[in-house]
Amino acid sequence: FLFIDKFYLNDETVFNTKKVDAASKKVNKINVEIPDGADYTGVSYCGNYISYCEIGTVKVVDTSNNKKKQIDLGSGCTLSMYKWLPDRDIMLVSYKYIDASGKGYIKFKSYNAKKDESTSLCNEKSKELSIPLNDSGSNVQNITLSTATNVTYVQVGKKGTLSKIYRINVMAQLEATKYASCILGNISVVNKEDKLVYEDRSSNRIRVVGITNAIATGENATHYLLGTDDEDMIYIGNGEDNKVSKIFSATITGSKSQWKTYNLSTPSDTKDIYITRSGKIYINESGKSKVLELESGKETDYKGTFVKIFDTGIISNNKGKLTGTYF
Repeated sequence: FLFIDKFYLNDETVFNTKKVDAASKKVNKINVEIPDGADYTGVSYCGNYISYCEIGTVKVVDTSNNKKKQIDLGSGCTLSMYKWLPDRDIMLVSYKYIDASGKGYIKFKSYNAKKDESTSLCNEKSKELSIPLNDSGSNVQNITLSTATNVTYVQVGKKGTLSKIYRINVMAQLEATKYASCILGNISVVNKEDKLVYEDRSSNRIRVVGITNAIATGENATHYLLGTDDEDMIYIGNGEDNKVSKIFSATITGSKSQWKTYNLSTPSDTKDIYITRSGKIYINESGKSKVLELESGKETDYKGTFVKIFDTGIISNNKGKLTGTYF
């Protein structure tokens, strides 16, 4: 009765408010030196950490102080692929482990860059998650994940063979995902509804697991899956030979009247098109050393060789140093 009287039926509520000036938020000046043999360069979502591989080892650099850490995978393990989460400074690392009998497995570690802690993915029974490999030549080909549903999809296979896709849920339980028998292209995930989207290169369509009808733009062109955003929009490029001249943002359900269409003034390579979680489309114009934000038309200059895009800027390699340029 006290709760009902004083809170539930109370017609007055007091709030404390505080103004936060987002423009004054401090950002790190990114200037990280990397060795010549480094590859698989990555960046956390807001540029706090730079990552790269050197002789099969993942190195992580804090961009605020350039302190370097190393992720230890353990004896008999080789790196397969890693991916930063799209909204936090955490990395999912996949690696191959060969046991004493010669049997191969894919295993996973979650690395928290802020805490400098790595933990193996284990299920509710504390059993380490692993994907058995039927072929020693198989490896992780792609990883896509939803932080809204805590679900990860992992594509495993090798060039020239049909890939397998595995779903890992929040309890670190593993199950195979069924998809149309086809040559598999890019994969992504619809963030809020936990639906896998994939590029069916055999029939030139974009498909969603669990939905019968494929997504087609109606254009007489090759369909490329460019990515998805936090609002579950699917971005499809149309063109030929991995060059895109038109981009559609499509919905899983609803009519095409809800779609948006973007015409590119000049065709762009699929590898130069980036979709952010907020739904912005960025295109790297490598010949001009500029990145174009497609909807607004704003351009951002960078120095050196383009490397990656993160939420608020660009990473480029300028004479052996990874530098950050903010939009």
